[in-house]
Amino acid sequence: MTNPTRKSILLLLLLVFLGACSGGLAENESPVDPAQLAIGKRVYESNCATCHGAQGEGQPDWKYPVNGVYPAPPHNSKGHTWHHPDAQLLEIIAKGGGLPNSAMPAYADILTPDEVVAVLDYIKTFWGRQEREFQAQVTRQRSGE
Repeated sequence: MTNPTRKSILLLLLLVFLGACSGGLAENESPVDPAQLAIGKRVYESNCATCHGAQGEGQPDWKYPVNGVYPAPPHNSKGHTWHHPDAQLLEIIAKGGGLPNSAMPAYADILTPDEVVAVLDYIKTFWGRQEREFQAQVTRQRSGE
């Protein structure tokens, strides 16, 4: 990764972190600009929904490998995405699945850093308030706050 790209990603991570520190939200409220969510939705529908589902429902039996490869997990409240900090989720989107038997491709050469952040912001709309608050806390703890 080039130094300017690394700086851009770090800046975007900081912005996401600051947004996560904005306090409690109503059930379907988001601190993200609607234009940002529109970008995230477009990116999600074009790149993620085929495997993770239009509403983040994932593939059936996602906890059990098929021919040695795990199906795509849900990104809604029933999955585990919201258990991970922003930095880890952004890295997974950029670099691909963290497991050797994951079919998750890397998107660093396909999406811009802004699109990576936007798609994560959109994924967060699949979560309930408790999941968003938990995930924001995990993000703060992992970033050293």
